[in-house]
Amino acid sequence: MNPTGKKIVGLIAVLVAIIVAWHFAHRPKNLLVTTNRSGDQPSTQNVGDFDQFQQDLANRVLKQFGGGSDFSVIVATTAYPLGTLLRATGSVPADLEDCVPAPLPKPFAAQHLFPSYTMSSDTALAANLGSGALQGLDSAGVNLKQSQNIQYTIADAQIQIMDDKSVEHVTAQGDCGKFISSHPGMRLIRGTVLGKMTFTVKVDNPATVKAQLAKIGGFSINDSPGSSTLSIADNESQPIVLLLSEFGTSQNASVSPTTPKPVEAAVPNRSPASVNVRAHMYVQEDATDTPEAGTKVVQLLRKGWPTANVESQVQKIPTQKMPDVAQVRYFNASDEVFANRCVEILKQAYPNARAVRIGLPSPKGQLEIWLPRKR
Repeated sequence: MNPTGKKIVGLIAVLVAIIVAWHFAHRPKNLLVTTNRSGDQPSTQNVGDFDQFQQDLANRVLKQFGGGSDFSVIVATTAYPLGTLLRATGSVPADLEDCVPAPLPKPFAAQHLFPSYTMSSDTALAANLGSGALQGLDSAGVNLKQSQNIQYTIADAQIQIMDDKSVEHVTAQGDCGKFISSHPGMRLIRGTVLGKMTFTVKVDNPATVKAQLAKIGGFSINDSPGSSTLSIADNESQPIVLLLSEFGTSQNASVSPTTPKPVEAAVPNRSPASVNVRAHMYVQEDATDTPEAGTKVVQLLRKGWPTANVESQVQKIPTQKMPDVAQVRYFNASDEVFANRCVEILKQAYPNARAVRIGLPSPKGQLEIWLPRKR
């Protein structure tokens, strides 16, 4: 090749290198994902709110394990066993026993299913993530409201799920089949993803908080005085997400399920008052508690919120399914204002009451008041 040809080839090579470099420098980036040093695997994902968090969890589970139009994934807020039937709307169990498979499916490892998440403390509290760890931090004097962001990671993930054959066998016969056929829209908890949850938060005095948490017990704790951060992890695996299958449709359900996120999308600058929604409340109490406990709460809510519709009947729930502190559960992003108002009233009897978002379909305005388990 003559000198002129070599210069042309060299010039072309330089131009190609410039084009390639420009392409990688200007390719679209996913603003939610932080990549690792190799640039190809997500390491930490930022989530802005509950809906976005649940959407990502669901997408990852469905990508790994698949699912049909009747299949949905939600953030776990209660450790319901496999085979539990939930109502068509809301989080109250309809049947805790008749659809439980025997034997239970064996769990298997699901490592690397989820990345680490960075979220606001409000999102973590609303989702009731790692409630034991969050309550431990609160008991140790950590005000999570003052911590702008929390890092949430899941270790030792496992999945326990009923296969199609098992679901068909359980739901097509016996008391389970009869109940489902007479109650369309029931949702079967057919699987759960378990894992050990770790929260990393910034605190003013990591060593002091660590010492206080050690007195409470039940956690693994690591502090980093240099960065003023503290990590707290549950010693035992907890439910991360629940995998649901729906059977038929319900005429009473005003929200149709979607896959993978069967919840109302958040709408900016929207309030319940703007759509003339009335708060509708249902009270749940520990089955071993006295009837007076639930009745007093019904009366308290009616007095504090005369225009709300508070159901008189209080449902009894098994002790092990009740939360440690009083909860006001809401299902639509637009009902957060209702939930917070209800919490303020409930705090007159239960000072630690808090609002919890549940990713299940439900009519707008519906709230569930779950009283704490009886000690």
